[in-house]
Amino acid sequence: MTTRKYEHLVKPLSVASLNMNMEEAPPTMKKFRGPGNADVLVWLNGRDHLEGLKLNFSWGFYTGLGDWHPGMDPHVHPYPECLVFVGLEPDNIDYLGAEMQYCLGKELEVYTFDKPTVIAVPAGFPHCPSVTKKVTSPKGYGFFIISLGAEPTTTWMGEGISEADINAMKEMADKSGIRSPMKSSVSKKKIKVSAETMTYGNKHARFIKPLKSPTMTSGPGNADSSVWMYGKDLEGLKVNFSWGYYSKAGSWDRGQGIHAHSADEVLVFVGLDPSDIDYLGAEIEIEMGKEHEKYVFDKPTVVIIPEGMPHNPIVTKRVDKPYAVFLISLGAEHETLSVD
Repeated sequence: MTTRKYEHLVKPLSVASLNMNMEEAPPTMKKFRGPGNADVLVWLNGRDHLEGLKLNFSWGFYTGLGDWHPGMDPHVHPYPECLVFVGLEPDNIDYLGAEMQYCLGKELEVYTFDKPTVIAVPAGFPHCPSVTKKVTSPKGYGFFIISLGAEPTTTWMGEGISEADINAMKEMADKSGIRSPMKSSVSKKKIKVSAETMTYGNKHARFIKPLKSPTMTSGPGNADSSVWMYGKDLEGLKVNFSWGYYSKAGSWDRGQGIHAHSADEVLVFVGLDPSDIDYLGAEIEIEMGKEHEKYVFDKPTVVIIPEGMPHNPIVTKRVDKPYAVFLISLGAEHETLSVD
């Protein structure tokens, strides 16, 4: 079979499914469902899936209550990240369908929200526990991580995690045939999480932001509704991202035609059916390169667009059920370059 020039840049999200058998998990992990309390999850990284981009991202569906990582949190990463909580109702982009409690900083400062929200986390900044307090939507809610490092890396700081647990989790991943996406370690300095150690203030409130676009309320493409947040909205992080719902067939082109960007980006196409994370509900066509090489897919897919690479148009050829798209661009701004 002939290999096309850009096919390595169009990948099904199923290449990074994380459906581990929790019955074989170590005691620490048996307290929650899936990685981070997810019902089902995919997690792609620059090391294994994203052609070396300094990025790893997840997408998952959530219905469970409780602490996402019992005894393990708080934790830190060597890179900044955005934690994005979204609803699954395409008719209401402002609906989350859950109530979340989140701790920030070494002070374990508690915040609660029940609307779509992004948490901007600087590199090295302690965060979590993350606790799902209520789920009010029968579908649950969605969550995706945007982490600005090629290899997921975490140092756990909670009192309930040990090196033995870390090794057991790695062994469980190896047995499942899944290369563990997370490089984990345990902090020598542990933090106790309890009603007595959690605090209530607003020192870190600037890091938790409603998922609303201060400068743009539509797009990209032919979205029914979407939001787009930039580095200036995210405490200066060198990233911008969009989230939107789509239900219309047709071209996304708004006069831009084939173009490129000044930063690496990915386009992530996902379905909204929690019972089947491999269902998109639409058929999409995208053209890649000056050669206009066409790719068509009908499963949840990531399209990797390196800096300066021509692409477009994008066409939604068929829609069976509404779907969602999130774009991640590795720059504080989203600059579009014309292509001759």
